[in-house]
Amino acid sequence: MCRDFFDGCEKMNYKTYEDLVDCIVKNLYKIPRDIDLIVGIPRSGTMVANILALYLNLPFTDIDNFLAGSILKTGSTRKCQNWIKTTGDSKHVLIVDDSISSGRAIKEVKDQLKEEKILGKVTYLAVYSLAASCKKVDIYFEICEQPRMFEWNYMHHWALEYCCMDIDGVICENPSIFQNDDGVHYLEFIKNAPPKFIPTQKIGYLVSCRLEKYRKETEKWLEKYHVEYGELVLVDNITAKERALSFNHADYKAEIYKKTKCFLFFESDYNQALEICQKSGKPVLCVTNRKLITSKNVVKKMENRNRELKVTVKRIIRKVFDKIDYVK
Repeated sequence: MCRDFFDGCEKMNYKTYEDLVDCIVKNLYKIPRDIDLIVGIPRSGTMVANILALYLNLPFTDIDNFLAGSILKTGSTRKCQNWIKTTGDSKHVLIVDDSISSGRAIKEVKDQLKEEKILGKVTYLAVYSLAASCKKVDIYFEICEQPRMFEWNYMHHWALEYCCMDIDGVICENPSIFQNDDGVHYLEFIKNAPPKFIPTQKIGYLVSCRLEKYRKETEKWLEKYHVEYGELVLVDNITAKERALSFNHADYKAEIYKKTKCFLFFESDYNQALEICQKSGKPVLCVTNRKLITSKNVVKKMENRNRELKVTVKRIIRKVFDKIDYVK
């Protein structure tokens, strides 16, 4: 599986929350209309169960509560006519997960239900399935092959060990203009930067444009938030002033990225993400707008960015002239 994953990194099947909801809405017709309870397999499956329950106006719960006979409470939503009060009243249960690969999670649930002697009709659903795994569920919405990553769990993906990741804007917030003074305020920021997306898997390379002189403080912060990594790459032999005047962040990150065997770079700045992809020839995931940029779509995305920039500049110029005319 590991070789298949990296061999196909340029064909990464990356799914966002928006993709997930679109897929669910397009495939609602596949769900039997006699379903009276939706049960999610933790954790991602409960998210899917909640979305389905809202669209279909049905009660939902997770596996543990289902086995305990409990349905999660709802607000003041108008309930359907046959809304059940307990899990024991259900006649047709839909058990859902966001995806299926090996089928282990589904099998564990089936074993649990068999052990607890749960009676009644049960249908199993996965939103995304491998072609080789689709027969392990009763319903699947879309074939999504490896390599794949989902927006809702990419910070917990085993393949992070083969990725590069920026720090500021990704793992922690970016410093403000006031904090970015290469002095007391910046040092205070590095020591106490608010965490953002903390990975639970080891990162291959942390690639930051922070200066080498801040390594000790950076390492201490990473240790504080239990961020594991292989290498921490910082900018050496340059001052903050030189970095501000002539240093190209994207060039630096792309060069480091090219030297590694990593297959993906996580970046917060969209413009830099486009340039890193273009200059490295390898995929970049922008965590700010959640877009995956590859060598196949980078040119089109850069054209779209330039077009939007021109429109924005024209609007600003128009507003300026409108104000001048108003003052006159």
